[in-house]
Amino acid sequence: MNKKVRMLVGVALVVLVMGVLFAQGFKADGGVGVYLTLEEALAKVEQDSDKFVQMEGNVINANTKYDSSKPLLVFDLTDGKNIIKVTFNDVKPDNFDSGYPVIVEGKFTGEKEFLAEKLKVKCPSKYEEEQATGEGSPPAK
Repeated sequence: MNKKVRMLVGVALVVLVMGVLFAQGFKADGGVGVYLTLEEALAKVEQDSDKFVQMEGNVINANTKYDSSKPLLVFDLTDGKNIIKVTFNDVKPDNFDSGYPVIVEGKFTGEKEFLAEKLKVKCPSKYEEEQATGEGSPPAK
């Protein structure tokens, strides 16, 4: 084989491997989940219990338990109508108790039980703009 053909085969092989790895990263049961409201998630929990999902809601602070020795965070997430118990096996985010909505990513382990692999606390850009001008204050706890 001449040098150009070997180079072309090598580049094609690298592109093929990268394409396969890229496709594996975006599988529905992997790292990219379906964004659902709590109500939609509860309606689909039986048929799609093994799917990776993302949900947003507000934390019910009275029901929050955190054990820093494990670390383990258990809390209730609500949209105002529905409540889901969330377990997060990692360190509690610094701004978790701020009163802002949170986004959880993970899978259901029961009818109203959710195991979060990722936990993000939203911080509204409106609040950031108001804070910069000195007009706003964070929501009440």
